[in-house]
Amino acid sequence: MPQLRIKNGPAQGKVYPLSAELVHLGREGEVQVLDTAASRTHAEVFAVGDMFFVRDLGSRNGTYLNDERLKEKEEALLRVGDLVRIGSTLIVFEEPAPKRATAEVPQFSSGEEDIGATVELSLDAQTQVSEGEEPAEASVHYAVLYDVAKAMSAAFDLKSMMQKVCDIALAAVRADAAYVFTRESGKLVPVAHARRVERGELTISSTIVRRALQHRRALLVSDALSDSRFSAASSVVARGIRAVICAPLLAHKHLEGVLYLHSGSLDRLFTDEHLRLATAIALQAAVACEAIRAREESRLTLVSVFRTLISAHERASPHANAGHGERVQACARAICEAMNLPPADAHPVELAALLHEIGFFGAPEGALSREENRYEHATLGAGMLRKIDGLEELAPAVEGHLERLDGSGGPQHLIGHQIPRAARIVAVANEFDQRLSALGKAPHDASAIKRVLEGLNSEVPAKFDPEVFSALVVALRGGKLAQV
Repeated sequence: MPQLRIKNGPAQGKVYPLSAELVHLGREGEVQVLDTAASRTHAEVFAVGDMFFVRDLGSRNGTYLNDERLKEKEEALLRVGDLVRIGSTLIVFEEPAPKRATAEVPQFSSGEEDIGATVELSLDAQTQVSEGEEPAEASVHYAVLYDVAKAMSAAFDLKSMMQKVCDIALAAVRADAAYVFTRESGKLVPVAHARRVERGELTISSTIVRRALQHRRALLVSDALSDSRFSAASSVVARGIRAVICAPLLAHKHLEGVLYLHSGSLDRLFTDEHLRLATAIALQAAVACEAIRAREESRLTLVSVFRTLISAHERASPHANAGHGERVQACARAICEAMNLPPADAHPVELAALLHEIGFFGAPEGALSREENRYEHATLGAGMLRKIDGLEELAPAVEGHLERLDGSGGPQHLIGHQIPRAARIVAVANEFDQRLSALGKAPHDASAIKRVLEGLNSEVPAKFDPEVFSALVVALRGGKLAQV
């Protein structure tokens, strides 16, 4: 539930959950503003569905939103992070932070050891383990590497894949904690972690990480406190680091990051067998990481090509709404994020949103403008996509984006959940942009957004999916839509 929080003044830190549809701000309001410049009822915040607006109530000293004074009775849409100022008092509109463990993101040790942007990622050596070590237990290796391979084959995005790597590695070597850092613009960025027990913050030893990176080989530290290479490092001493395995994620001589495994107990020290196993896991993860990056680059290239073609068509067609395809795509993306859809589900929805009017391509002039053919472009577009290898999965969303839950729209007159979820998302995104464009006002105009949302809300759940509409509201409230 959204809330208002006083940022300064005598009531600094006080929080007011927006549980009612209308709350007043002022000296005598539900949100009490202890400021000499505040009127008794200075302003109000009211709800339209799940959206919230602020309105000045004719105050003498004015109400400011992000340092812009509101006109008397003017309504302005509130987005997460917006600042309302009354006199010198600042009030922030925000979503409460979810309750999470405080130590999710590991920190590199401070001072001269901070690896930050200083790490050099040379590519002149190979990852290897020490020679002469005893062979590991084959059955254990096979089972673990099978689990890794299975996880890699099912992973679609980097973060979820690396989370699976951490979970498997943690159990395989009996570590207390497992972390994966990947290379982003020359820096190592934490992307996933797993722990046996959530404790206080763990500082990663950049001395150990740097050595593994420089030598481009997996590194086993059996007891860091007694190891002359690391015992003088401040992070090792301060944190009591006992055993560490740091294995580079190396694929085709490209260094993708590191797998870092930690144990703080003398009775859980790592062995050479653990080193071999962690190295094998890291190598598999690196190859999968490289494949995911390549797939994402291909996807972005494909989207860029289609965006260019759609834009060219919209400029050439006298009846097209310029920029409509890209705006619907952006809206669908924001809705998917608000619904927490995984990338494997969200990416096809975004592409279908961009291509939802592809059926107009090549159609005879005026052929699709007649009333009896008002749904024909959806059918034509779906047919075109079914003929393109790799894009067949987009066809149901394109064909169904004009369907309505009560069966009153679309070429097939589907009802309720007969309509694919992707089509229901594209339907709301498309309708939102069309209605907003039809008002002929600036896309960020609060009154226009309010009118469109009220109109859509009146047709939920008869025509539009309530979950998708709520996600649209959340995306708007969080400022995730660039056009508004």
